[in-house]
Amino acid sequence: MKKNWLLVLFIPVMIITGGCWDRTELNQTNLAIAVGLDDLPGDRLRFTVQIPVSQKTPGQTPPSPPFVVVSTTGETFTTAGRNIMLKNPRSILWQHWSANVWGESLARRGLAGLVDEFARNRNVRKTGDVFIARDTTAAEVLSVPTEVERIPGVALTSMIKSEDLYAGIYTRCLLRDFIIRSIKPGIEPAVPGISVVKDPSGRCFLQISGTALFMKGKLVGWMNEEESRGYRWLQPKTVLGGIMTVRCPYCGSPVVLQSLRSQCRITPALQGQEIIMRVKIKQEGFFYEQTCTHPLVTPAMLKTLERESAQLIRQQVLDSVKKAQELGSDVFGFGLALKQHYPQTWDRVGSSWEEVFPAVRVEVDVESKIRRTHLTRRTAVIRY
Repeated sequence: MKKNWLLVLFIPVMIITGGCWDRTELNQTNLAIAVGLDDLPGDRLRFTVQIPVSQKTPGQTPPSPPFVVVSTTGETFTTAGRNIMLKNPRSILWQHWSANVWGESLARRGLAGLVDEFARNRNVRKTGDVFIARDTTAAEVLSVPTEVERIPGVALTSMIKSEDLYAGIYTRCLLRDFIIRSIKPGIEPAVPGISVVKDPSGRCFLQISGTALFMKGKLVGWMNEEESRGYRWLQPKTVLGGIMTVRCPYCGSPVVLQSLRSQCRITPALQGQEIIMRVKIKQEGFFYEQTCTHPLVTPAMLKTLERESAQLIRQQVLDSVKKAQELGSDVFGFGLALKQHYPQTWDRVGSSWEEVFPAVRVEVDVESKIRRTHLTRRTAVIRY
C-alpha cells in the first residue's frame, strides 16, 4: 500500500518536470564574453556587453567584425542589464562571461551598491577577471579590437594571466576576491588597470597599466609598476614566475633574474602601543640574462646577485606599502592578520583601522636564492 502511494506522488511530478519546456536553443542565444559598467549623470549606469558573432563567408570584403558591443542604461545594474533585450533580439547566456571592466569614474564614485548584486546574482560569474578602465570608459575598452585574440574580452583575460607568469608585475583580481575583500574587515581590494593606448600610426590597443587601490568600496589611487611588483610579492599564496633586473657588480649593466617561486609570511607583533608587521619573503629563481662579458656565473658573484635581488624585492615591497599607507588602503591584509593573531587589539582598533593602518611599522626580511643558470655555467664571450 505504501508503494502505491509513492507511485501516486511520483507520477504527477514526473509528468510535470519531464520534457523540454525550459529548453534554450543555441541559435536563439548570444554569449556574453565581457561586461563593462560606467557611471552616467543622475546616478545612472551604462551597461555594456561584448558579444562574439559568427564569421561570414571567408574572403568576404569587407570582413565582418568578430564581435559586437551593445550598451544600455538604467538606474541599477539589473535594470540596465535587462534593457539589453531592447536592443538585442536574442537571449544572452552569461556562463561564459570572463571579464569585468569598470570605468574609473564609476570606481571613484563607489561600488558599494553593486557588490551585493555581484554576490547575489546567479548570472554574475564570480571567477571572471576584474579590470578598471584607467583614464577612459569601460565601453571604450570593450570596443577596441585586438589582433591576436579575436574577442577583446578573451584577450584581457589572456593578457593578465600571461603577464602574471612571465613579467610578474601585476596581480590578477577575480570578482569573488573583490567581493570578499570588500566585505571582510581588515583587507581591501586591488585591481589591475587597463588603458587604451595609441601607437604612432594612430591605431588603438589595450595595455595593462597600474594597480587600482580601493577603500570602503571606492577607488582612492593607483600603484605604479614598481609598487605593483611589491604588492605581488606580498601575496599570501605561492607566487610563480616573473623577472627581476639587477645590476652587474663590475660595470652596472643590466642582469636579468627569473623568479621561479616566492612565498610570503606576514606576522603581526605588538611593541607597547605600536603595531608592527614582520614580513618574511623566500624567493627562488634562475640566472637568466646578462648584457656584459664579466664572469658572473661564479659562486661569489651569484651570492652577490642574490643579495642584490633580495634588496630589490625589499625596496619594491616598502614602496608598495608606502603608497598603500599614503592612500589608507590596506590591500595587504595587515588588519586581517592582526585580527587573527591579536583579536583583542583588533576589537580596539578595528573600527578606525583606516586611521591606524598608515602608522603601522613594516619590517621586511627577504631571502633570495639563485638555483640554476639554465643551459650554461659560463659566460659566452665572442673572440676578436
